Amino acid sequence: MNRTIDKAVITVAGLGKRMRPLSDVVPKAMLPLVGRRGRVLPVLHHILAEAASAGIGQAAIVVSPNHERMLREYVQAAGEANLSDLPNQIEFIVQAQPLGFGHAVWLARGFVGGGPFMLMLGDHVHLPDDGQGSCTEQVAEAFASVGGAAMVGMQPVGPDELPRVGVAAGAPVQGDIYRCTDFVEKPDLATARSRLATPGLETDRFLAHNGIYVFTQEIFDCLEGLIPDECKPGREVQLADAQLSLLKGHPQDYYLVRVRGRAYDVGTPAGYAATLAALSGRG
Repeated sequence: MNRTIDKAVITVAGLGKRMRPLSDVVPKAMLPLVGRRGRVLPVLHHILAEAASAGIGQAAIVVSPNHERMLREYVQAAGEANLSDLPNQIEFIVQAQPLGFGHAVWLARGFVGGGPFMLMLGDHVHLPDDGQGSCTEQVAEAFASVGGAAMVGMQPVGPDELPRVGVAAGAPVQGDIYRCTDFVEKPDLATARSRLATPGLETDRFLAHNGIYVFTQEIFDCLEGLIPDECKPGREVQLADAQLSLLKGHPQDYYLVRVRGRAYDVGTPAGYAATLAALSGRG
């Protein structure tokens, strides 16, 4: 099995309803963040740089038609400014209608080709713990170690975060790597306690998706069965449904890795404020 990841898919085509009215004009991916050395860079730059830190040379950005031009112009400007922390090749895939996260991923199947790829959320910024490699690097190294059909980055969360995240249970394999045994999107606390406890975590702490995934071609096979011949307005194709199908078909090859770091969701006012605070603390 090929365990080298050279391609990343970054989905930024969401409507950003939680950040309206600003997100009607400015895509979440272009919200400014102040990073190291005081540089003001948009969320998208941070995500692309995070992908490159894992050795990824090619990235595809799945974007809505209304925001494509702005993002293209930024990527061009970053290149002209000789910012060298981005993947060598960046292309755009337009999601003509907002048909869901799963549909956005499915549109990238031609770009991905036949090898494994990294999937990243366009509204998550990742910061590793002190002394750790980048969060994407940790997920890529875990995939290189054990392979499989999926390697999903996870972080511990408490009861208050359960309504916003996908949560999985894991059986320890080695180090921070687990074999996934169950998965529930946005579980309540009773469900999490009964089905999603993972050995080694404190009471009422659960492993939640942190916005970094590695998949092989099988995820597109799972998505294919969810794509209707004619997508109707309001009907969305969810990646979580494809993940459940993948887990069912590959129960021994669906892995989780606890990432030593934290994902910050810039898609909410509170999450954006927390991201700014976390970055300011890094100097």
